[in-house]
Amino acid sequence: MTLLPLALAASDSKITALTDKFGVDLPHFLAQLVNFSILAVVLWYFAVKPALGTLEQRTAIIEKGLADAEAAKRQLAAAQQEAESRLTKASEEAAAILAQARAAAKQVVESAAAEGAAKAEDILRRGQEAIEADRRRMLAEAKAELARLVVETTAKVLDQTLDDAARARVSDAASKSLAR
Repeated sequence: MTLLPLALAASDSKITALTDKFGVDLPHFLAQLVNFSILAVVLWYFAVKPALGTLEQRTAIIEKGLADAEAAKRQLAAAQQEAESRLTKASEEAAAILAQARAAAKQVVESAAAEGAAKAEDILRRGQEAIEADRRRMLAEAKAELARLVVETTAKVLDQTLDDAARARVSDAASKSLAR
């Protein structure tokens, strides 16, 4: 409404001449200007402002997504580094366990070899003792057999039968002479 007196005052001046020259109808122009201003204000509040708000929200969401992606990237790098360090540690532990297992296996093998050697020596000793016992037994049997043969031979040579006491004396004498 403040534009209307201004427009009326300007109608007498050069503006009227200019508007007439270009074919502009000043009352219609002012009405269109008011309508355009109202339309611009309505569009600003109901279309542009909500659209700008939506754009700001989307920009914030995108920035948050980028920040989250960067944080996830850092977390992934940290997780990969942690996994790598755990794998290294596990490899070292596995190598230590393997070394311990090898040492234990070597000790078991050495222990089994020592035990086997001890058993072999024991078997050899028992075998030698058994052989010695058999040799003594056989020697005793041979002496007894020889003494019997000596007694029989002596009895045949003397052509007489020896009593048990004489037989024992001859047997002892034969054993003593064989023992030398």
